[in-house]
Amino acid sequence: MLKIKSKITFILPVIFAFLLSLLGVTNVSAATSGDYTIRAAGTSNDVVNVDNGNYFVTGTPGQTTEIKLQVINKASSTRNFIYYASTAYTNDNGALAYDKSKVTDPSLKIQTKDAISPNKSTFKVPGNTSAMITLKLTIPSKKYDGTIMGGVTVAPYKEKAKGTVGSNGNLIKNKFSYSIPVQIKQKGSETVQPKYSIRTVKPDLTTTSKGQKQGVQANIHNATNSYSGSLSAKAIVTKKGDKNFKITQLYDDQNLASTTNYNLGISWGKKTLQAGDYHLKLTYKTQGGLKTWVLNKDFTITNNDAAKYNKLAGIKPNYLWLYILLGILALAIILGLGIYLGKRNNNKNNNGGNGSQPTRRRR
Repeated sequence: MLKIKSKITFILPVIFAFLLSLLGVTNVSAATSGDYTIRAAGTSNDVVNVDNGNYFVTGTPGQTTEIKLQVINKASSTRNFIYYASTAYTNDNGALAYDKSKVTDPSLKIQTKDAISPNKSTFKVPGNTSAMITLKLTIPSKKYDGTIMGGVTVAPYKEKAKGTVGSNGNLIKNKFSYSIPVQIKQKGSETVQPKYSIRTVKPDLTTTSKGQKQGVQANIHNATNSYSGSLSAKAIVTKKGDKNFKITQLYDDQNLASTTNYNLGISWGKKTLQAGDYHLKLTYKTQGGLKTWVLNKDFTITNNDAAKYNKLAGIKPNYLWLYILLGILALAIILGLGIYLGKRNNNKNNNGGNGSQPTRRRR
């Protein structure tokens, strides 16, 4: 399927954060925004399989082949475009992405972008016509198991983003780019299973449909050259020593690329962050639930981090407990003072009103 990415600038950051969560994979035939589109071209052979807008390449180490893509300019004027090869990764929306010049991950040994040449180039397409781009692909010589993932991205070159006004009056500027995924497997190599883990869980702001909220970011890692397709996920956070605390969050369309890591945001919702020791249980499932992965991780939230991210989320400190405590202390002081003064007055009355001992008169 064809990957579409919009670089969108909004006047209101809240709207920007909301729409980012909607980015995902779009069908080739539907990817026509920006007055152009691209298609995986050519016919399948023993090495290259063109399937549903993707390139699946299988060959021996060092073997070379070609992949072709068609760029269709639907505008009436000649346009400049740029294409570049990239290594696939998973962005923090849980979607496959191809927009980095270099991807970093502790398990990543081969940059898929280096298998494609020319790696980057500009070209022109006259109005209402198409151009065919032919790229050379070399199966990496270094032996590996599983499948490495990348893509070829096409974008307008040095064009100003077009502005439109939304129904709410906000200015929206769009600049579209499209990517065709590439998966490369060495002939005779072993198929590997995903190896998912939670590397860290840290307090942070999380992006929701209602803006930035306090919560945590769980860094999820896939350590192998494997891809299981779109996954659903369920996160459950509990607090040690507090049986009443529980946060549950569900996710759809989580696409973990091979040898990648990404941050999964878990919002605290209406709850404020509180210092303490917590546990995260995260469950991934394939479509249809045929495969399941259960991940667990303990983590701690400090007082400083809780106060920091509550404040950044716009939560004002709740001093009600302090007011109640001060009220109890004041009441205790008043009661104590009242009891003391009452006892002293009783002593004075019992002793004649002046607190001195009575004297006896001689006859």
